[in-house]
Amino acid sequence: MHAAPPRATRIQVAWAYVEHDGVPLRDRLARHDLAAVFGYLKSIGMSWAKIGAAVDLTASRVSEIAHRKRIATEYRVLERIATGLGIPRHLMGLSHAEAHGPEIAPPTTRAAPVDTHELLAAVAGIAVGAIPAAVHRLLPTMPRTSAPAVVTAAEVDTVEVITTVHRRRDAVAGGGACLASARAYAAWATRLLDADGLTETLGLRLHTALADLHNLVGWLAHDLDDHHTARRHLTQSLVYARTAGALPLLANGYYRLGRVSLHQGRAQEALHLFGLGQLVAQQSGCHPSVAILHTNTAWAYALLGQETQVSDHLVRARDELAQADPRSAPTWTQFALDPADLHGISAVIHTELARHPHHHHHADTALEHAHHAVALRQPHDQRSRIFDQISLAAASILTGDLAAGGRHATTAVDLAENGMTSARVTDRLDALWALVSPHHDEPEIAAFGQRINAPR
Repeated sequence: MHAAPPRATRIQVAWAYVEHDGVPLRDRLARHDLAAVFGYLKSIGMSWAKIGAAVDLTASRVSEIAHRKRIATEYRVLERIATGLGIPRHLMGLSHAEAHGPEIAPPTTRAAPVDTHELLAAVAGIAVGAIPAAVHRLLPTMPRTSAPAVVTAAEVDTVEVITTVHRRRDAVAGGGACLASARAYAAWATRLLDADGLTETLGLRLHTALADLHNLVGWLAHDLDDHHTARRHLTQSLVYARTAGALPLLANGYYRLGRVSLHQGRAQEALHLFGLGQLVAQQSGCHPSVAILHTNTAWAYALLGQETQVSDHLVRARDELAQADPRSAPTWTQFALDPADLHGISAVIHTELARHPHHHHHADTALEHAHHAVALRQPHDQRSRIFDQISLAAASILTGDLAAGGRHATTAVDLAENGMTSARVTDRLDALWALVSPHHDEPEIAAFGQRINAPR
């Protein structure tokens, strides 16, 4: 049996200069568009089998990726593809190390607990323009990895694309599908701050890109109920955003920190964080950011059963959205401009309010919003589709339609079992069962109970 030739000699492509379908392949590589990469290789005469042999994937999987039936985001898989195809690693935003050993792999353990009192004091200082020296105790410990000796606009472009790719993956499959990969990229991207060539303008761009990436890593950790890791990365995002003067992104960090508290039932803590975010958002003049914080403030007040404050903040949110220009809205605020999302979060808010004895009449409003959200939600936003079905089930139960509530609850489970790895989804399904379980004699609810209580 003869030895296979080294992979580097199998494929000779000038990746930084060739085009496919009129688009430079380096742009496709930065976006991890492997369908275009494999399609290009196919167009120059390579079979799926030969490509697969080079990158250690089956021919069928290469074909599925090429035809956009599957995507590859896991860091080690992307490393293997870069090595097998002879792609310069920086074109894909990968570390320049030949392989990732344990010393630079993303941590598999959860972060040490965060003292929330210390956290609130520190982030309050950041909101008014000061970065406390002691904030370092609240930041994530990043594994050491190698990075380019010189940073250029291309590396910053790559950080931005990496964030976009992982954000889309999270919406489709949850934090469990991409947290490890995103943390590995964050370790690499953070090292760019130590590289040469960082001008003032490029430095501001890099700090903004890092703030967005750490913001996303924090959100992915939150989606897996790893709240200490979430708070550390979100606080890191605040530090970078403040350094860059990126006020809308800074406001977004406070919104997400507040959501972590909200998920844990700490409504007053969430209100404090949303208030800090609102201070920054108002300064930024970013209408979508202001609207997001008003909407989530309404959610916190709904948990507390304070109807007047809920209505007030929802009205303010709608007024801000009416003034927003989708063309100039930052990427991380775009979701708030989607009518499906506005109906979806409104359904959640009114459902929470309806669970308080004196505000049961909000159940009808929740049901109306939930129906609109389900009708408008796009298929690629899988996790939000599940949340919409959960809201529809809860609102149906609260309005007395037990059979419909059971059916929508089961639909939510069906969607959740279709590749979704999100602890938040599991938590909300459990909370839904707690609401509907008193009606377990209803056949549709009994069916939901059997599904939700099966081993998961």
